[in-house]
Amino acid sequence: MFDSNDLLEKTPRRRFERILLARCRAGQPFALMLVNLEGFKDVSKRFGANVTDLLLFEVGSRLREKLNPRDLVTRSGDHQFAVFVQGVDEMERANQIAQELIERLQSPVTVTGTRFRLDASIGISLAPKQSGEWRLLLDDTDRAAHEAQTEGRGRISISFAAPKLTSDD
Repeated sequence: MFDSNDLLEKTPRRRFERILLARCRAGQPFALMLVNLEGFKDVSKRFGANVTDLLLFEVGSRLREKLNPRDLVTRSGDHQFAVFVQGVDEMERANQIAQELIERLQSPVTVTGTRFRLDASIGISLAPKQSGEWRLLLDDTDRAAHEAQTEGRGRISISFAAPKLTSDD
C-alpha cells in the first residue's frame, strides 16, 4: 500500500541513507526528525493490517502537507516516519515545526467507519550544527526520539549531534 518512500524494504532504506549522506556532505542546514506514533501497536492488533495501512498512509500525507515540497517524509519503521526539513538551523524553528506536525496528526481521522485520534512524539537533530556525519546524526535523532517517547505522548526532544568522530562513507 505504501509508496516508494516506505523504508521497510532494503532499496528505500538505502535511498534514505544515501539522501542523509548527501545532505550531510552538502553542509547545508536541515532538521532530521523521527516521528513515533504512540499506541499504534494496539491499533494494529485490534483493527488489522488494512486499517493500519490506511492510517499510515494518512499519517504520511498529513506530515507532507505541513512541509515544503523540497522536504522529505519517509516511513522508517512499523510506526515511525523520518522527516528531513531543509534550511532549519535553529532549535526554536525545529521545535515549532515539530509542534505543528504533532498538532496535525492529532486531528481525528475516520477510517472504515472508526474515528481515530493519533498521538506522536518526535526526536530531532540539527545538521551540520555540530556534526556532518550522517550515522552520528541518525543515532542522535534516534536517542532524541526515544527520550521524547519516554516522556509521553505529544513530546518533542531536540538533540545536537556529537562532534564528528569519523569521516563520511
